[in-house]
Amino acid sequence: MKKDAGAAKTEQTRAAPGRKPIYRREHVIKAALDLMDRSGHEALSMRAIAAELGGGVATLYNYFESLADLNDELAVTLLGGIPLLDSKSPQQTRQQLKDMVITYAAVVERHPDINQMIGPRASQRVLQLLNSALRAMVDGGVDIQRAGIMWSILQGIAQSHATSSRGLSIFVREPQRYAMAKDLDAVMMLADAGYVGASIEERFSLVLDVIFDRIVPELKAKPKPKPKASGR
Repeated sequence: MKKDAGAAKTEQTRAAPGRKPIYRREHVIKAALDLMDRSGHEALSMRAIAAELGGGVATLYNYFESLADLNDELAVTLLGGIPLLDSKSPQQTRQQLKDMVITYAAVVERHPDINQMIGPRASQRVLQLLNSALRAMVDGGVDIQRAGIMWSILQGIAQSHATSSRGLSIFVREPQRYAMAKDLDAVMMLADAGYVGASIEERFSLVLDVIFDRIVPELKAKPKPKPKASGR
């Protein structure tokens, strides 16, 4: 009697008694991330991951001591996509900090529960990111107190950006809401300045530039090249 394909796959994935499991640690991490992408962090459990892999729950404990241990490793993986700063100039520091914040915001937007996942190993990665950012700012001429304040602001603004709604730009696309705002002079000034009509990404970049200019002016933006004069 032939076994069905699902049963065969399960037997291949599940480790035989006394033998190491066939799938590897990175397979468990990928399965857990795929599960979170589809169903959110609240769906994450050892049983659900085992079902994702087609194996047994007990096998997962060959790789991770607990669900908290796995969560910590997932956070390390997600934070690993945020590079440490290695800038050689204030302009580079500014751009690398912006890139760091934008990348972190994207991680939080995709995985809003990441702070609940962080354990000892992920905390160490956060400290490494913090140290590289502080060191780069100090080397760029920013005093350590303002560098620390800047880090806190950037972390908060990234989380806010990741969770904020797009409500600010709705009224410019809907005539009825635009009409509702026409007598609100400050709101219309903001709209006329182009801020409201800009994309979410453009607004976020603008907000970051204003923060840099006000709090750490030492990290000047790279000057834009002047347009070449047309020959006559």
